[in-house]
Amino acid sequence: MKTRIIQVFVPLLIIFSFIAAQQAFSQTAPQSTTASRSVASETIKIGISIVTSDPTGTTQLQGARMAVEEINALGGVLGKKLEVLPVYNETRNYPKAQALVKTLIDEGAKYIITSGGSGMTMKAAEITIPNKAMLITGSSSSPKISELEDNDLVWRTVPSDAFQGRIAAVYMDSLKVKTAGIIYLDNPYGNELARTFRETFEKRRGKVLATAKLPDMTNYQNFDFKPLVDQVFSQKPQLIYLVTFGEESAKIVNTAKSYFTGGYKPQLLGCDANYNNDFLYGAEQSLIEGMQGFVYIHPQNYPNYEKFNTAFETYQSKASSDAGEMSATSLASLLGAVSTNSYGATCYDAIYSLAYSILKAKSVVPMEVAKMMRLVANDNDGATLINVGEFTKAAAILAKGGNINYEGASGSLEFNDTGDVTAGTYIIWKIKDGKFVEANTISFP
Repeated sequence: MKTRIIQVFVPLLIIFSFIAAQQAFSQTAPQSTTASRSVASETIKIGISIVTSDPTGTTQLQGARMAVEEINALGGVLGKKLEVLPVYNETRNYPKAQALVKTLIDEGAKYIITSGGSGMTMKAAEITIPNKAMLITGSSSSPKISELEDNDLVWRTVPSDAFQGRIAAVYMDSLKVKTAGIIYLDNPYGNELARTFRETFEKRRGKVLATAKLPDMTNYQNFDFKPLVDQVFSQKPQLIYLVTFGEESAKIVNTAKSYFTGGYKPQLLGCDANYNNDFLYGAEQSLIEGMQGFVYIHPQNYPNYEKFNTAFETYQSKASSDAGEMSATSLASLLGAVSTNSYGATCYDAIYSLAYSILKAKSVVPMEVAKMMRLVANDNDGATLINVGEFTKAAAILAKGGNINYEGASGSLEFNDTGDVTAGTYIIWKIKDGKFVEANTISFP
């Protein structure tokens, strides 16, 4: 099995460049959503809300942009060019996120892509649904998104955490782990991932000894983690499941150092939000050695992803001069992670799914476009298979009233009744000698 490794050594040049870039960002990052907007009414506007501290934020934006540029180079959609309108949120600031999404809609964006977590998508949906705009996310995974009363206007190209939580619980059961403690972020992402894990773990006769909620805050600089840590670690469960973001997880582990003794060292289990260098370098190495976790990734040995990724890496090298956006990303993004480009692929697929649905609907009205999403992506009878790089072929079929089955860069896009994809792949990662290594992969269904 091929092993992927994130190197622990980081050249000082990267660190200094990151610091300088962060300083530059405060002066260069876009503060207004209108300063550089195209006012051409003939474009089909797609807004994308980026959380700049999200390690995958830049790759999601670049994945969307690459798709738009490819489609525009081949003639656009219904005689119009697509246009990406990005807005930037430094942290998970929900009121600001809603204001930015409203601004995008006011500027004519009928379609919105969100990043930065499930909470951001849920809050964005409060704006998009009543405004009859279509929302797609390539990274938000809370099962709560599936329950929205959205008139079929909310979609996602990344699997629900209903799968990640269940897989994690089954995997821990296979390792003979019978007691667990859970520390989770009190937001749609953390609550639902912790819930699905607990339900599956207990159905398999495991016992959760203690749980603790971490308040959803934009800054934990002065937060006291000790009461929360004591609440869970004092019960001495075999497993501690951390459903928190990288920086917070590192602080939790470091705060719990006194519990790691010769007689007790719990198995630490992490989630996709821990799979970055903010966590790896923030936590004391001796405490996280042997930790395992899960993160979404593209299907393995999948030609459509490989074709996408070859083009995407070239695109990224040319796009690296985007100083405002690149300086906004966290250290985790600068150093990279195996799964990072997988989220570029999910956003790439979001754009193509939209474009094909607009062509199928022969309309840019979101309600009409949404009706076509399953018709262009699912394996329906008589549909022609469309792979990555076959836009011209697909457009010709749709123009004649034919049906297509788009197989995306991120995997086979089969949308269910709630707008969720029904298949996915996860890495089982492990920390060994201060590095992330791939222990295995699990795919479903």
